[in-house]
Order: sequence, then C-alpha cells, then structure tokens
Amino acid sequence: EPFPSRSHRQGKPITDKGSPSPSSTTRSDMPITQRRPSLRNGRCSAASTRVSFQEPMKVADSAKDSAGKLPMWRAEWDAVHAKGDCPYPPHPPRKYQWLPCTNSGPILNALGLLMWVPLGIVVFCVSLFLNLWTWFIAYTYHGGAHGLAASTTLPLSNRIIRKLFSLVDVCNVTELPKPWDEAKAKQAFDAFRVRNGFAEEEARILVTTIPDTVMKPEVWHKYRMTDLASTAKVHYVHVLTAPSKTFVVGYTNFRDFDGTSCFNLIKGFVATYYDGEAPLVRPTVGSPELDLRLDTENEELKKKLGALPALRCAVGTSYTMAVQYGRWLLSRELFDAFGCASPECCSVIESLSLEETAKMTAALKARKLKPFAHLMTTSAEAAKSVPKKYQVERPILLTQVSCQSRYYMPKVERNVCGNWLIGLGTRPTLDELSSESWASKFYTGLIEHIESFSGNAAWSFINQTVYGMSGYRANPRKIFWFNNYGLRSMHEGAGGVTYHWAPTYSVATYFLVCCVCVDGRMCITISSSVVPQGELQKAVEHMKKMLIESAGGEALSTARVGLKAASFAAKLRHRTERSCAKLRRSSFAAATFGGAAL
Repeated sequence: EPFPSRSHRQGKPITDKGSPSPSSTTRSDMPITQRRPSLRNGRCSAASTRVSFQEPMKVADSAKDSAGKLPMWRAEWDAVHAKGDCPYPPHPPRKYQWLPCTNSGPILNALGLLMWVPLGIVVFCVSLFLNLWTWFIAYTYHGGAHGLAASTTLPLSNRIIRKLFSLVDVCNVTELPKPWDEAKAKQAFDAFRVRNGFAEEEARILVTTIPDTVMKPEVWHKYRMTDLASTAKVHYVHVLTAPSKTFVVGYTNFRDFDGTSCFNLIKGFVATYYDGEAPLVRPTVGSPELDLRLDTENEELKKKLGALPALRCAVGTSYTMAVQYGRWLLSRELFDAFGCASPECCSVIESLSLEETAKMTAALKARKLKPFAHLMTTSAEAAKSVPKKYQVERPILLTQVSCQSRYYMPKVERNVCGNWLIGLGTRPTLDELSSESWASKFYTGLIEHIESFSGNAAWSFINQTVYGMSGYRANPRKIFWFNNYGLRSMHEGAGGVTYHWAPTYSVATYFLVCCVCVDGRMCITISSSVVPQGELQKAVEHMKKMLIESAGGEALSTARVGLKAASFAAKLRHRTERSCAKLRRSSFAAATFGGAAL
C-alpha cells in the first residue's frame, strides 16, 4: 500500500484536493499534551451523530466523502475522527513506521524465493541445535516441560516467546451506560492495585472529562494508538467520564496477561468501583490466598509431557521454522512480528443489541450449532466479501485455548489474571473456514485435544514451555487469528456494558477476529494489516448481518450465492474490458497499418 502523503506525515491539515489548508486549525479546547500532530489532518468534517447505547454502531455520515462512499485508507479515517469531540490520549505512540517499504516488492519476493532453500537449511540447523540443547538442559536439570511449568504460578519459564509478547500491548474499551465520579474511580483503582500487588509504576490511572457527543468508535479509533510503555509497566487505565456514560480504556502488556486476563482486570476494577471492596484476581507465587500451580498429581499429564514427545517437538518445530523463516527471513512482512506493523494496520468494532444477540442464540440452539462455529464461518464470509486482492486464499488459522481451568490447581473460576493460553491451529482455505461443517468438526477436535491433553494441545504446551516458538509464524499477514471468549459479565451495577479488545496499532494479522458476549451483547472487533479501513468496515457490517440472518441456516447459502454471483459478474466485467481493450488496440493497429500502406 502507498505511504500517506508528506502533509499527512508532517501533521499538516489537508483539503479535499490534498493541499495544505490555512483555514484548518487544531481544536482550541484540546490541551497541548493531548494534541497528536500526526493525526491532526483531515479531508472531511466530522460532526458526531448521537447513537443510543443499545443501537448498532454505525459510521457517521461525516465519515463519507462527497460521492457517498466510505473513505478507503486509515489516514482518511484518522482525519475524520480528528475533528471529533473526544480528546486524544496524552501519550502519543512511540513506534513509528521507519522502514522504507510497507510490503515486499517483486525484487525482494524473487530474492526470498531464490534463497528459500539455503536459508531454510541454515535456519533448520541453528534451530535444531538450540532446541536439542534446550531439551537436554530442561530434562536433565529442571524436570522437563512438567517441572518447568510446575515451578511457577504461570507458564513463564521460556523467556524467548515472552520477550516477543512484550512487544504487544492489548487495548480494550468498555462502555458503561452510567456516569462515574472521578474521585471514586481513582480511589477504586488504587484499592484494586494494592489488593493485587501492583506497584505504582506498574499500574496507573488517568481520568478525563468528555462531552456526551463522544461515541465509542471514535474512542476506539483514537485510543488504540497509544503505547503502554509510555504510561505504566504492566497495566494502564484511562477513564473517560461523560454526563450519561463512561468509557474505561485499558492497556495491558501481553507478556504477563492474555486477552481473558485483560478483561478480568477491567472487570475487577469495575467491581471495586461499585462494591467498594477489591477482589483478588492476580495469583502470586507462595500466596496463601491465590497461587495456581500445574496439577502435579495428574500422571497422564506427566506422561504426555515426557522427554520423547518433547524430542519430537524439537525436530518438528525446527522444521516448521525452517520452512517459514527460510521463505520470509528477507521480507518486509517479517517485521510485523516485532511490533512494526504496516501503517495501514486497521481495526473496526461492532456490536449486537440484546434483542439481536438473543435472536441469534435461540436460532443456534434450535440448530444445535455451537456459537464458535457460527462466529468462525461468518467471520470467514466477511473476509471473502472484500475485493480479491485483499484476500488470502489459504490463511494460517490460529486460535487459542486456556490451560488455567483444566490443568492448574486449585480449581477456580476464570476470573483470575495470567497468561495460560496456548496456540492451536491449522491451514484451511477460506472456503473451508466459511463452511459450518468444517468449523464444527474443527471445534470438536479442538475440545477433544484440550480435554484429553493430546494432539496439538500437548505439542503446543511443550513448545511454549520449553522451546518458546509454538506456532510462531514469520509472516503475520497470512494469519487468520480467531478468538471467541464466550459468555462474560461485568458487575450488575454497571447496567450492562459493551467490551471490545484487540492489540494496539503496533500489530495485526490478515484477519484478527475477537468476539465476546458481555452482559448479553455480542461484541466484535476485527483488525487487519492487509484489508484497508474502508473495506474492513464493510466486511464487519457484512459479518454482523450474517450473524443475525444466517443463524437459522437459510441466509448463509443465499449470501454465498450472492457473493459468487458478484464474483462472477466482476470476472465477466474484467474479461469484457480486456476484450474491448484488445479490440481497440487491433483497430488502432489496422488503421495505422492501412494509413501507412496508402
């Protein structure tokens, strides 16, 4: 994709024609510390529209250009939201797009293909040597994968993958339909922080007053552009209070806490605000109140984490890394894995109302279809609805499961915070991903593996605990990352909330889908480093429509027929245009030749 214009990069306001506009000025009521020069530009005015809390979130009319179309690139959406009433966070992003290109060009791709085999051999030899040495040390001195995992409250034994995870911050936005008191919010956060053992530099809070005209899409778009490291070491909360509602924005380091834990941190904070008493949600080593350890009495678990399975993992992981990194080691896309995502890393949020969620759930129960399969198929249909040039026909499917409630003792509810996720996946086509039968079969196998600790579950656990490179891919732009957190709830005093989360602007994949049903409302967040912002917006709207209409089973086939018809029409139009162009060229050649002959 092209870079933003020079005026965009320098933060100059631009007009519809792209030239600097002397009449465009920064909002005078925005504090200096909250101004973001790189995002202060704009092609369109942005008059916020009022949307009631339970209504579907829609794009404001001002987000459309004069032709009535959605803006395509993220810089245009930045410009739209820059004119909104929500102030920017006082902490601008620290990571900038410093690489000379956003995608690997034809020369770099050709070089990567040419060097695939020799680089793959080098990567395999180096990786195999390191893995075998790690295997020897782990199973000789530390009791193997079981001993390493059982030695701590969380499976943090391997430092390699945790270092990579530390480059990622998880951002979430919770909307509460009730106003909060600023002093009470700060007091509640301090109580929650102290109760869970966070030092002052590890967890911090900031409270800002905003007008009622601010809507959640604007908050999400602006606040996911912040780095945690510039505010706190582990967890940072920014509370935006309006006369009739409150937004709680959270940032959490992915090294220490997975996505579920980020939700539980916000949940515990909200509960502290309404109850006045902070819950304990963070396990610590040696704590008499809450200290989770791997189940040491499970002999079957010990057997499946033995030396021979770990040795097979060492060889298999080395081969996977050789294939992946041998191909992409010389590519631009490799840097996406290190927090240097494409400048077009986009994200869109959407939610279903209580009535729409209830309707969808009832239809799925009647068909005995799992929500996991339904969400996966509809998100794949959304991915197929974008233009062909933004599709990955055979993506790498990545999903995650939690070990906490299955393998760690004592058994407690999933309200605690840590990082127990292990990645599981496969390599389907987009057509398979959009098939309900395939998704249902994949879900059944997933549950079987995690409950019996077999197959990919044991393999991934060993990889993550011992070797640290479980399922890690060299090109994130090929990954279809699917998360479904099921049913969740916040404190009843909050009055029913919506919750959206995703990594910040620094990372995304081909399609990163995050679904969670909170207080009876289905909330969807989709991010992408491949699909532009405008196309992603339309894809999410398509997914929402499919979630409701296809829950009964009839509309899904109709939608597929519609997509195929549209695809056929596009191909036919393309072929017709090519034929006309050839005809024009041949006519021109004939006329030229005839004129020369005369």
